[in-house]
Amino acid sequence: MVKIKEFWEGEAQIYDEAIKKEIKGEFAPQWKKLILDNAPKADRLKILDIGTGPGFFPVLLSQDGHDVTGIDVTENMIKWAKHNAKECGVEPNLLTMDTHNLEFEDDSFDVIVNRNVTWTLENPKDAYKEWMRVLKPGGSLIIFDACWYLWNYDKDLEKIYRENEKRVKEKYGRRIHQHTNPEDEKRLGEELFMSDKRRPGWDLVTLIDLGFKDVRADVDITELVWDEMNKEVNGPTPQFMIVAKK
Repeated sequence: MVKIKEFWEGEAQIYDEAIKKEIKGEFAPQWKKLILDNAPKADRLKILDIGTGPGFFPVLLSQDGHDVTGIDVTENMIKWAKHNAKECGVEPNLLTMDTHNLEFEDDSFDVIVNRNVTWTLENPKDAYKEWMRVLKPGGSLIIFDACWYLWNYDKDLEKIYRENEKRVKEKYGRRIHQHTNPEDEKRLGEELFMSDKRRPGWDLVTLIDLGFKDVRADVDITELVWDEMNKEVNGPTPQFMIVAKK
């Protein structure tokens, strides 16, 4: 099986290039609004970004004066996150850490957020339980993700995906997912636990089973947070948002 940590260590630089553009992009304020609109109301929130990558959320939320910690399992991602934070004049706490085993006390954070991370989790139910542990009572868990590889397990979706793949290649001269190692990416899409799950339905059932409250999802937020090219490239796998309370 492809090792998640090693895979993302090799992806850090190309991912950083995309995040640098996003930090300054037109949709950055909308991402921030989605988080804060679903967070407890306070002038200064204690926020944990799990799987922070090159630091998109810590930079945005620190700019508003919140106390933000970003963690990632890969050293290279944290290196780029620190660089981006410095470039933007903010000082979030950025740490290398396993997303399944958090080194924080119980009831530590008002908000836990992540974007395009949960599909990579080896044991998502265990991870969600651990995240609940460090979330304060009344705090919000906010998950952004998509069914990136469900097409591997659904013939109708595969047909749509392949047609879109052809369009993207003809129009933009690129693959849908621009990972540096396409073969490892392919294996990840076939092997990871979440790849064949119909989400966000799976997550909603799991979060309720774990004891989260007020669990809800918006199954398609692409109009709010994706530009036209992103919508064309990733249209068959729309971005969803899950919100749950402890």
